[in-house]
Amino acid sequence: MVGPDPVVVERELKAGVLDCPTCAGVLRPWGFAAPRVLRGRAGGVRLRPRRSICAGCRGTHVLLPVVGLLRRVDLVVVIGAALLAKARGVGHRRIAADLGVPATTVRGWLRRFAARAELVRAQFTALAHRLDASLPAVGPRGSPTADALEAVGQAAAAATRRFGPAPVWQFAAGATGGRLLGNTSSPFLAAW
Repeated sequence: MVGPDPVVVERELKAGVLDCPTCAGVLRPWGFAAPRVLRGRAGGVRLRPRRSICAGCRGTHVLLPVVGLLRRVDLVVVIGAALLAKARGVGHRRIAADLGVPATTVRGWLRRFAARAELVRAQFTALAHRLDASLPAVGPRGSPTADALEAVGQAAAAATRRFGPAPVWQFAAGATGGRLLGNTSSPFLAAW
């Protein structure tokens, strides 16, 4: 996962400041991935993600900007809006209509997040306390989904205090390596 500005990503890639997620070697430019469009509320965002190759292990990686999640066609801010609506008690069909996304897609996001809610809560709570050791304990919010979303919010707020402002859902995408709604059993980033 990289920042949303392709000019900055290109500069960082050419300067050798991006690390390989596999071996921590230096990533170098290596072409581009297929162009794609991530759906959003007001149209889509066109991407042509940069590919990279590690100078150490020779592994290749697609550098996905934090505006999206792995293997998802919608912007992370749209997915985040759906999760927040669910925590307020809105049903998946209404959320889908409000966001202009197929109901089956929204239902899939909500089910996947619910299945991972405890992991998300635990990981983001730990991250929040690493970013700000003075945080009080996060109290329950009434459901596993709401508890997980509260932890995401606490961690994002702690990151903002420490590093400066960033959009909450981009923070969540970056902090999970794009795996917030991962459909495998792989954990979030090892750096947690």
